[in-house]
Amino acid sequence: MSKILKTVPLIFLLILNFVFVKCEFKIKSSTIKQKSAGVIDGTTLNFGYIEVELDDDLYRYDPLGCPNYNCTTLVENGDCTCDYTDINECPKPFKNANCVNQCAEFAPDFGIPMCGTDPWITLTVDQEQHIFSGTKGKEILFRYKANSKICEGVAIIAYPIEGYFRGTFGSYPINQREMPSANYQTYNIFNLCPTDNLPFSDYLSWTPDTYYITITPMSEGNITFSLRIHSGEVPPTPSTPITPCTRNLSTHICLDDGVPYVGAINGPAYEYFTFQTTKPAYYILRAPRLAQDLNLVISDDPANKEPVFKNHQSKYELAEESDDHLLIYIDQPTLLYIGLYCNYVTNYSFSITSQGQYYSTKISSLPVSAGAYALTKSARLKLPDASVLTCPTWYLCSSLTTQYPLEDGNPLWPVPPYFSQSTNYESISYEDVFLPNPFKPKSYQMAVILSSKISTSSTTSIFYSFDVISKSTLEFISTLFNSKGEPLGGSTTMKNVDLLATCNYTDFQLILEAMEKTQSILFNVTDLNGLNNWRYRLEALTIRDNWISCSNQASSLLNTIHVLKNVSTTYCPYGIDDTAKSIDPCCNSSLSFFQCCVPKVSLVSTVQFVSTLDDKIESQCSSFECTQSVLSEYYKSLSNTDECTVPDYITRNLKLSAVETIRNCKVPTRIPCDNDDHCKNTTQTKCDLFSRYCIPNFENTDKIYIECVLRNLSPSVLYAFTQISSQSINDSVVQLFYNENIQDDCISETFVDSDILRKAMFYTSPSIRFDRCYPPVVCLDSSCVLEHDICFDQLYTVFQEFDFPQDFSCSLYGFCQIESSTCNGVNEFNSPCSQLCNATTSYCGHCSSENQTYCHHVTTLADETTCKSNSACLLPNGEYQLGVTKEKCESLGQCSDGCGYKCIGYIGCVIEHSENATNCLTHTGATWNSQYDVCTFTSATSQSTCSSNSYSWIDCSSFSPDECYPVTCSVKRVSCTTKDSCISSGGTCSDQFFFSSDNTYYYPDGVGKCIRGHFSYRTGSFPSCDYNTENDSPMGCFPSEPNITNKNSCETIGGGKWWAPAINKTQCLSRMGCKTLDTNSDNLPFNFRFNEMDEQQCIGCYQSNNQWTQMFSWSAARWIPGVFIESLDWIENNSFKAYSNPKKTFNYRSFYSKLMNSVDTLTADYLRSETFCRMERTQSNLNSISCSCSGGSECFTESIPLVGQTKPCFGESSTFSFDYGEIIFQSESIKQGCPILLISQYSKEIFTSTAPDSLPSNFVSYQVPDKYGVLNDKEAIVGVLIGDGIYIKAQFSIINKFTVCSIIPESQRATSKFPVYDFATLISNTDDEHNDYNIFDGELIILDSIVFNKTTKDGSLMICSNFTNFNPKSSVQAFFPIIRVSGNWNDVSKQVFDKSTRGLLFTLATLYLLVGLWAIFQLGVIVFKQINLPKVNFQLVNGLTLIVTIFILMRSLYFFILPNGHLAGSPTSDYVLVILPTFIYFTAFTVIIVLWYVIVFLVLKKNRSAESLSRRVSKLVLYVNIVIYLLFIACCLVFTKTQSNPTNDCGSRIIIPAKSSIPQKAISITYAVIQAIISVLLGAAFVYLGSSLFFVMHKTRKALGGSSINSSHYNRIFLLTLICSIGFILHCVFILVLVAGHSSIAFSFVGLIITEIIPTLTILYCYDPFKKMESKSKSSEISM
Repeated sequence: MSKILKTVPLIFLLILNFVFVKCEFKIKSSTIKQKSAGVIDGTTLNFGYIEVELDDDLYRYDPLGCPNYNCTTLVENGDCTCDYTDINECPKPFKNANCVNQCAEFAPDFGIPMCGTDPWITLTVDQEQHIFSGTKGKEILFRYKANSKICEGVAIIAYPIEGYFRGTFGSYPINQREMPSANYQTYNIFNLCPTDNLPFSDYLSWTPDTYYITITPMSEGNITFSLRIHSGEVPPTPSTPITPCTRNLSTHICLDDGVPYVGAINGPAYEYFTFQTTKPAYYILRAPRLAQDLNLVISDDPANKEPVFKNHQSKYELAEESDDHLLIYIDQPTLLYIGLYCNYVTNYSFSITSQGQYYSTKISSLPVSAGAYALTKSARLKLPDASVLTCPTWYLCSSLTTQYPLEDGNPLWPVPPYFSQSTNYESISYEDVFLPNPFKPKSYQMAVILSSKISTSSTTSIFYSFDVISKSTLEFISTLFNSKGEPLGGSTTMKNVDLLATCNYTDFQLILEAMEKTQSILFNVTDLNGLNNWRYRLEALTIRDNWISCSNQASSLLNTIHVLKNVSTTYCPYGIDDTAKSIDPCCNSSLSFFQCCVPKVSLVSTVQFVSTLDDKIESQCSSFECTQSVLSEYYKSLSNTDECTVPDYITRNLKLSAVETIRNCKVPTRIPCDNDDHCKNTTQTKCDLFSRYCIPNFENTDKIYIECVLRNLSPSVLYAFTQISSQSINDSVVQLFYNENIQDDCISETFVDSDILRKAMFYTSPSIRFDRCYPPVVCLDSSCVLEHDICFDQLYTVFQEFDFPQDFSCSLYGFCQIESSTCNGVNEFNSPCSQLCNATTSYCGHCSSENQTYCHHVTTLADETTCKSNSACLLPNGEYQLGVTKEKCESLGQCSDGCGYKCIGYIGCVIEHSENATNCLTHTGATWNSQYDVCTFTSATSQSTCSSNSYSWIDCSSFSPDECYPVTCSVKRVSCTTKDSCISSGGTCSDQFFFSSDNTYYYPDGVGKCIRGHFSYRTGSFPSCDYNTENDSPMGCFPSEPNITNKNSCETIGGGKWWAPAINKTQCLSRMGCKTLDTNSDNLPFNFRFNEMDEQQCIGCYQSNNQWTQMFSWSAARWIPGVFIESLDWIENNSFKAYSNPKKTFNYRSFYSKLMNSVDTLTADYLRSETFCRMERTQSNLNSISCSCSGGSECFTESIPLVGQTKPCFGESSTFSFDYGEIIFQSESIKQGCPILLISQYSKEIFTSTAPDSLPSNFVSYQVPDKYGVLNDKEAIVGVLIGDGIYIKAQFSIINKFTVCSIIPESQRATSKFPVYDFATLISNTDDEHNDYNIFDGELIILDSIVFNKTTKDGSLMICSNFTNFNPKSSVQAFFPIIRVSGNWNDVSKQVFDKSTRGLLFTLATLYLLVGLWAIFQLGVIVFKQINLPKVNFQLVNGLTLIVTIFILMRSLYFFILPNGHLAGSPTSDYVLVILPTFIYFTAFTVIIVLWYVIVFLVLKKNRSAESLSRRVSKLVLYVNIVIYLLFIACCLVFTKTQSNPTNDCGSRIIIPAKSSIPQKAISITYAVIQAIISVLLGAAFVYLGSSLFFVMHKTRKALGGSSINSSHYNRIFLLTLICSIGFILHCVFILVLVAGHSSIAFSFVGLIITEIIPTLTILYCYDPFKKMESKSKSSEISM
């Protein structure tokens, strides 16, 4: 039996599982790729992009999950519900005559009309509304009439398409439930259910009548959103009560299907629930925000029964800012563990139902941003270390984001939550304009932020490694569905996709084209928001797969290393989930209220460029030299992009300066005066002796304001606003701006009312209760200074500007000049005031103005004669004295303010807790004191008597003013009785704002407050006060309603600090604090608040607007003397007067708006320059590299990429910085206006110098010129470029001067050869004035500038020079940093050889010349003999001397010409002058060889054909030389006709070296080889023939018995044989060494002496014509 019992549950589970079975649609594949891109603030993000391929399209279900409820107001016999949806008939009359109810005209408790006058749009069920609005803050109203025929639940679906919005909804036009008020990026779903109208709820949102929906756009520009209403019947409560669930855990509340749970939570805390699924169904979880916001975390894991948010281990997380909903399909019996969390004490309602409705939405039908928001809560990523990344709602998707499926995944849109705290991204509107990126069907995509690098940091913050993410598991959680309704569940791992190998240059070109089109628009956009949109679109193109592939390809050709470097940075070094972030102010924004994020020196790993990978370049790319050159520039452009970033504080300060100027120039409405002279310089009116203020003249004061603003704006802002410089400001300009900003107004130029009436505005939210926060202030424009309060801390929605006054009629109000205390500000017509005033037709007194002021009314003088005969002393506020002298009158007076405070009130015995007269009289002896509204015991006249009756004795005078809290007491101002006390002690501290009951509604005037520090956190984790119970102030938070009334209780019980109002100037100004911009609030822009930093922290903040300053200011009192009037006036025709008149007046709001638009335009210029600086160089270089390495053609073009633009202004100093230098403008740099300067980078690579290639026949190589050489007029290199230049395009006719600075790398510093720093400019060789960029044929000219050094913030050297005297007709200038020779560089002559080489060459030339002179002398002797000795015939030996002379002189001439460089530009001449003498040289020695050959073979060997001897010798010599010179001619022809003309596809990026062509090299080598062979043959011939002659002569000499007759001939034969044989053998070696390219001038010097000079000298010596022959034989005669 027990076995059967054990089997039953198992069978039940099997059956249950069978019932639950439901198919899921399939995952086909999953991939991950690495993507990175920079964005508009210079931040670079690196993503792991996940893509899952599915077998069907994606859908989401929008739920309507109302709990069970039985409605009691259903229509049966007629509709009696109220319909307010018809504009023309609101409310609609009942069609049912039996209806007894009436539709309310006003919303309860608020007095807001239910119909209203603002237009609205009526919604119908299931009809989607796309609404467009161009006005930020302008409400768009909708209404929907509920279906009263059913118990209706309503679902509101709202999501942004373009821009963002806030919204509210409910059953009344006021006090509505809120859509997200801070984190707008969400797919909003709201259910309105009858169970929502709970007693604790702040809102009664459900109704059978009419729903009101308000949408308020919150971003600039066009706002587009979708709004849709769904209606469904609420499931009724089952007629048969369901059996309540049983608790599984004692710590958890179990929930029943469809039954709402209503409870309370003492937050911050969790409440835990369980829910058991019993059937396969779509389950809807719902936690509406009826009071405080709720969050849900849900687990289905028994090991995680109490899920929490921080570890992300739970399967589902719901954390919307408003209502939380979740629809999931569960097909297995599952026990859910649910944690409900609230940060505050609240009541709540929570339910789960399987009977709700759901509405299918295809993801592809949604716009990109809404689609990404709709996909949240759909999957989670499990990392290998068991940690989990989730995306519960967009603003919390800090690491993992869901992405709209696109063909080319884009993790930059929607804007990642990583940038949620940055104002740069608030109004981004994105669209793929020029390169469509269509939806990718059957795809699911996510992105993980792997790392980030901000532009101001040298380091990268690494959150996750790509390897870790690629090894993670993606789990789907059944919240998305396919077309069949099957849920997307299960898990998948990912395959890594390497983008390196997929660079497609054709696709890359499409991206470039889109970039160029975007840049062309970007260059002309002036609207700041529009500019940021186009900047973001441009940057987003770099996240495309093919851009990344080509970037990766280029980077793979670079050899880089990681090195550790000490850098100063403010970056956050911790990962996203690192707990150390919470204590670092650079990471935790909440800490920035207490301490600063200051730069700190850290040892970080940085990338350093080593070289290009030449082997890869040669194997992958089409042009090695070009690609190598561009790669070095590409790396430089990548590594220096951070230098392009414009820091936020620069643009922030630009706007702040303009706002501060506006504030400081506002002319006070009330200008104190005692006589008319005090008003001459301001209002130019009379002094009102009644009020003692100048009578207003708004036209004068407005013009003073305009002129003040124009003269005090920074020159750049002024020019952007007015297109003029400050020196051009005059009355006509002021009048022009006045006329451009006038409006029809109803203006009051009187002092009869506390507020001067003119059109103005006040800034508030209609949601704020009148008693909750400081009342709104009437402001002339948005520069208004407002006190920060809790209401600005993103607590209320729809803060906006409201017109003031509203619906005011000029004739509505008036005043009576003689009834200042009882008759003003009332209706002019038939009012008691006007009747009273008109009854007094004439009176005695004095009026400063006939119609504008109150008048002194002397009531004691009733007739005209007496009146005019009396003098009077007029005092302020209508007081006067008669019969006093002028001297006495001037001593009389009043103080404009008081001298301190005191506590006054009832003194006596009080019966407490007796709150009214009826209750008071129940006490014996009690009396109700109506003056103080207190029950008094008058019988007790002393404290002891009072106490003995158990009553309280109160003496108000005993309390200090700050503790003057009893209801019978009040704080009173102490009057200043004397002029001295008025001047020394009179005045008010501005802290009185916080001690006035006008501003702190529940506090009596003047009493103290118990303050504490800030600790509550609102959106953005910024410190604030408790938004339920407190207000904010510079001193801290204090209770909205007084609960602690004295210092002792505050400091001992409340744990706070007592704040008493300052009663004198010293106290007022002694309170110091850190004043900072109020950035994280709904306050008007550029308002301030005080944080809690100490002085050291405050002033040490990096790039902040913090000021350590006084929290409050002191307004000193002034003594107002009496004014003596010699004679009073009798005033007639007195009547009630209107104090407001129709008039054209100056519109401050219009002026402010135009000015701030101009500031935005100027800011746009900065940001545009930043984008061009960052993008253009990278874009140009990457294009060339990708083209070269991916099969493109014409890859390298001449270009000067734009660095940016700047607008220096007359009268203003500014600096334009770029990564390799800066341009500095002084206040006098610009003659007028603010010209636009376009700054481009001019690469020094364009000026690469190369040397002509030395031929193998050359004895010496030309000196290699310095790279990037700068030439003088003599073409001598007198300097070299040491950095890239800047190219400036501007209107130079209005530029006086500027300073150019260039950063000089360590490797480019001055040398001993070039010790002087200087700048060079580029002079174009073309006369085309219309082509500014035709500069590549230009010539560099040294400027002889005065250079001074600067040091950059990282310690690098920067050289600078001031430049003036620009050509007014020029529109371009280029400047290059150089180092040059010292002294007069223009006198330096061109040198192609160094000094030592030139010395050796001239030595060779001299040696050749000396030998040549000897040869010439011998020729002279020969000629002399031929002329004077007729018997002497011309001999072949004489021809030998002539040939040797020609050779030796040509060599001398060559070596004299060569050092001067005249042959460097003529390789053919050089070639001829090298080889022709060599051939002549060979001719000379062939003559000797031929002679010796004849002697040896024809004479000595007994061949006696003497008659033919001469002929044979001549022929032999002729044949040999014909062969030699034919070879010479062939060499010359080949060399001349086959010169190298290389194709240069690099543009001007590099210079192709002057190299020999292959035929030239071949013929040169052939010639050298022939030389070597001839030299060997000649050497061998000299050995053989010379030895033969020597031995024959030796025998002959021996036969003659040693006769000396042949001794001279014998010795010369021996010497010639020895020298020439050795010389020619060495000449062979010499030539081979030259061919091998290892020659040097020293080697050539020695070689030429040994192989040419010494053999030549030997010939001249041996065949000296002065020597007489001892032998007369024929053979010897021939030989000699």
